Amino acid sequence: MECRAGVILIVAVISQYCCSCSSDHVTLQAKVADLRRSGSVFAKNKNPNDIVQLKLPGQVLDVPARVQLIRRDQADWSTPENAIASILSANAAGNVPWMLLNYVPAERNTALKQFSDPNAVERSRESYRAMEKFERTGWVQIREFRVTLVRGEDVDGDPTLMSVALLKTPAGWKQSDALANDDTLDMVVTALHTGTVQ
Repeated sequence: MECRAGVILIVAVISQYCCSCSSDHVTLQAKVADLRRSGSVFAKNKNPNDIVQLKLPGQVLDVPARVQLIRRDQADWSTPENAIASILSANAAGNVPWMLLNYVPAERNTALKQFSDPNAVERSRESYRAMEKFERTGWVQIREFRVTLVRGEDVDGDPTLMSVALLKTPAGWKQSDALANDDTLDMVVTALHTGTVQ
């Protein structure tokens, strides 16, 4: 009962915080055993085979929107859609200064540590460049973060599913890893990979 009240409270707070964002909602379902974070609030007092459900402000696109990769001089962060194009393009180019520019300023030093290994950057570049196309499939709102759902597809049609958290800043929409240890984002990622998002 405690867990259910906690989940309802989380949904209520998120909905209240974002009531001006969209009247649409996204329903996520996942099996407790598939949740990646141990001790998740969504797993409390649940059995591994139980299905948990969460409703968040957001939208699943009826038709996925193609993301065109761009050049550095075309980068624009005025909208979440433009920010996603910049983030994917910077990663596909392996351009570390551009990748850092996509992050919120407070997280750039931390991101720089991640990108300090040239081999890791090259592996990332190769995985992004292996994608024949990228599409935005929807988004959900988690507090002040807009989490964009992205589907990459390689030449064989094999999909790669991603979620990118964006935060609106004075310089536009920027990438943030602040939700990396967040139970709600974990629920979104789990539903995206092994559950349902509708």
